[in-house]
Amino acid sequence: MAFKLVEKRGVNKLWVDEGLPPDKLSIHITTVPAGQRAHAAHHHDGVESFFMLEGQGTMETAGERITLHANEGIIIEPSVEHGLVNTGDVPMRYMVIIAK
Repeated sequence: MAFKLVEKRGVNKLWVDEGLPPDKLSIHITTVPAGQRAHAAHHHDGVESFFMLEGQGTMETAGERITLHANEGIIIEPSVEHGLVNTGDVPMRYMVIIAK
């Protein structure tokens, strides 16, 4: 078995088995300043999970808003448009995992 080193936002080193399709599973960690949005609302081809590491943020989906605090997560179906905003007064840090 051989591994390759893959660069991902917020992760120092991520080793991936070379036998896996490159987009089968994606992981990254993001930090967003207080009061700011992580990015515009969007959706993905795969199931996406968010896990809040530090701070708090509000996940906005079609008609629903769910506040996430540290050690809480959410899993979103691929076709659902979503966006995450830092609704706290400190930076929020979260992990994203996308499985296709």
